[in-house]
Amino acid sequence: MHRLRSLVPSANYLFVFEAAARRQSFTGAAEELNVSQPAVSKTIRLLEEATGLKLFRREHARLELTAEGKRLYKETQEAFDHLHMVISSLRQKHSRDIVRVSFSASFVQLWLLPRLKAFKAQHPDIALRIAESSRDDQDLLEEDIDLSARLGTGKWPGIHAWHFVTEEVWPVCSPAYLKEHGPIDTPADLLNHTLLHFEERHRSRVGWREYLERNDVSAAKLTQDFVFTDALNSIEAAVLGQGVALGWKHLVHDHLKAGKLVCPIRASYLTGQSIHIVMPAQRPPKRGTEIFRDWLMEQNADADIFAGAAG
Repeated sequence: MHRLRSLVPSANYLFVFEAAARRQSFTGAAEELNVSQPAVSKTIRLLEEATGLKLFRREHARLELTAEGKRLYKETQEAFDHLHMVISSLRQKHSRDIVRVSFSASFVQLWLLPRLKAFKAQHPDIALRIAESSRDDQDLLEEDIDLSARLGTGKWPGIHAWHFVTEEVWPVCSPAYLKEHGPIDTPADLLNHTLLHFEERHRSRVGWREYLERNDVSAAKLTQDFVFTDALNSIEAAVLGQGVALGWKHLVHDHLKAGKLVCPIRASYLTGQSIHIVMPAQRPPKRGTEIFRDWLMEQNADADIFAGAAG
């Protein structure tokens, strides 16, 4: 038993005293604590008897603290504030944070999903709510999104941004496609192959025309036999051996490492832009959001795509 109990038989005495001292009213304390005014008066009397202190006096129909009462009130309030801070901190540490994130379908399927198990193993107390988005211009506050990704310079009003990966695009195809259709030695050779295109309705991305022209190849004879509505499907079609797709280095990294895709030529397109992790600046971030952001940044998405790749 703590020695304080020999002086204060019940901790409730102190809660009642703190309320009465703060409100300077037994009636006000009774309303706050949802008890009767006589119950408050009795509790204060029991506390005074237990401690041997006179805590209140009435002056002209007003309730005032004595010098001893003022000292006890100050110490009690500080002790309560400290306990509240400690318990709140402990609860926050062990509570489940719910973090709402939004990414493109290709990012979720090709990059995030293979790594989620590792994140969960490190941070079992953080729950992710993952939405797929087809837009770059989401209003993070309006749509209640804690964290997302955005392509550009990293300068957007009302947005905090962290560089995640440099935009670098490579031609990719399956080893089976390359074996069946012959080698691709130069960017110009691509015009003799089935190129897998995509056109996203609400997002502007590099296509085959830009890639070829950047590599000094005329795109005048470019054909579009297959056009998908997002990059994910074009990359998965390449995995199935249906043609050559454009692959963003972080999105095709795992397929290259596993040997599902190869880069037939080492000619990339560096666009000069980067993908950034973004968070709304107008809202203080949750602890879980900061942890998830830091984890994303630790994954080294800018790594050389040929490091450890098969073939």
